[in-house]
Amino acid sequence: MANHAQQLADFVHDTPFERLPAEVVDYTKLVILDSLICGIAAGPAERSRMMHAVVKQLGGPPEASVFGMPGRAPAVHAAMANAEMMNLLDADDTLFSSSHFAVFSVAAGLAEAQRLGRSGKDLIRSVALGFDVNTRLNLATLLMDEVDGSFQWASLAGMGFAAFGTAASAAVLSRLNCEQMRNLFGLVSWMAPTSVCMGVTARREFESMKYANYAGVAQAGMLATRLAEQGYVGDQECLDREPGFMRAQGSLKTDFELLVAELGQKWWILETALKYYPSCRYTHGPIDMLRKLMREQRLQAADIERIEIHMNPMAYAHSLFRDPAKSIKSDHRAPLNGAFNIPYVMALAALGRRPGPAWYAKENIEDPAVWTLASRIHTTVDEGAKDEVVRAFRETRIRRFRKTRGALTVWARGQRYHCTTEYCDGDPWTPETRPTWERVASKFEDFCGDFLPPRTIKEIVDQVRHLETVADVSTELTVI
Repeated sequence: MANHAQQLADFVHDTPFERLPAEVVDYTKLVILDSLICGIAAGPAERSRMMHAVVKQLGGPPEASVFGMPGRAPAVHAAMANAEMMNLLDADDTLFSSSHFAVFSVAAGLAEAQRLGRSGKDLIRSVALGFDVNTRLNLATLLMDEVDGSFQWASLAGMGFAAFGTAASAAVLSRLNCEQMRNLFGLVSWMAPTSVCMGVTARREFESMKYANYAGVAQAGMLATRLAEQGYVGDQECLDREPGFMRAQGSLKTDFELLVAELGQKWWILETALKYYPSCRYTHGPIDMLRKLMREQRLQAADIERIEIHMNPMAYAHSLFRDPAKSIKSDHRAPLNGAFNIPYVMALAALGRRPGPAWYAKENIEDPAVWTLASRIHTTVDEGAKDEVVRAFRETRIRRFRKTRGALTVWARGQRYHCTTEYCDGDPWTPETRPTWERVASKFEDFCGDFLPPRTIKEIVDQVRHLETVADVSTELTVI
């Protein structure tokens, strides 16, 4: 009987586009568009220009596009650069408020589709399958736990697992045979970055990398695909050894059955949430509540006397949320640190600043009006959400929760307002919050309207919405 890595490899190899349910095809296209928006918006950023310089130094044949960089680069380097850039603004999709990884499959799929002249159907299939592989590895690992009734993040963590989904997406486009696919996953297990001692909960600011080595993960998956294509043999028992790959990723224990449960029946991409603000998912519920309250009560930013945010315990476990910084350096790390500074992003939202890369531009980072309002915004833990988090760890197989419960108390014009929410805009689990093409197109306008004309934005949305009709991504999909 095939082991876990072999079953995943066979699933990727044996699943044609025609076997993807219609709702999976449509939602995958939406995820692709959303990821591209994140990359296009990040293309002009200082940190992206730094990556451009690296890609140019590496050199090689012009095979695939890189966001914000003229010309093309080798597909391996393009996927490496684009995966990092699509995550730069922290506006990419989020699975169960705990991990982002769609961009790995989009970066790999787009690079290989451009290199090889594959179709839109090939690209959709590659992203749906790569995302599914990554989700299964993510859910099978235990990187967070409940200890004595309180939530704790693991001290060792990483996203090396996402090299599997990167490789899966690339291999779909490269059309590896079944044995090559099996060897591919074994090779990935040797090449993927291991966990790192991030000290994430005590961190006060980020270095040039946020919480994961996105470039290294993408590069590992792409390089492993090249090696498998040339006949390299990998350890096909890599996911069955204990301790093994999963332990090396920092996992406290592994649920091996989740790796292959309902393969081809349960499509995990339908569970990922899209984000409409360039900030940590845990900031979205409070922003949604504040904007709604201000509309309904016709409040202005100047009316706000104090805001108290009752935060999810998973977020409040981080120093960045418990004791937010009172300023942000205006350098290439501004999007990384700003995305987790909830008083700052709440102040931007209250002042009506349009969501997008401009949130971390110098004029906002150094605006006294923003920080004056931010000084009135405070955080505390949502005691009511503690039980929900603990219950999810104890009672659900995936040890994750779908509801993004939050609460907000606002004092304004001498009145006290209390708001609560269970879902954020962009959560896929309710008709009211589920992402739509219209809503994601609106995000595109917010994020890229300062440098792309409306006609171009509409053209790109239409191209991705009808992606299955594209015969050659390299020549027909002009998204970068």
